[in-house]
Amino acid sequence: MKHTKQLLAIVALSAAAWSGLASAAPAGAQVSSETWFGDQPVSTGRALSRAEVEADLAMWKRAGLDLYQNIDGNYWDADYQQHLAQYQRLRSGPEYLAELQRLGGSVTAAEGQGAGRVPG
Repeated sequence: MKHTKQLLAIVALSAAAWSGLASAAPAGAQVSSETWFGDQPVSTGRALSRAEVEADLAMWKRAGLDLYQNIDGNYWDADYQQHLAQYQRLRSGPEYLAELQRLGGSVTAAEGQGAGRVPG
């Protein structure tokens, strides 16, 4: 019985501490993602259009990187690096802009935002 009381006390204290941590920010306050997830890179550019995302995905697939989606592979492997280099070439070349135009996206907006810049 003594152990049960100690266990309940520990659980109660843990729950109280956790609820205090979860509600540490005032209501409606902006809490940085760094507070919850650590120092993660955050994209700070303009939002991409649907066509830009779809064109990027098409370049990813065309380069064969979608084959690496569900495997715990070695991303330093020469084969993977070759596919990655192919994606970077496609994404920063005229193929991306052609695909973007095919999808009805704004090529001029993409060029102005550095369409040749590979994300990441």
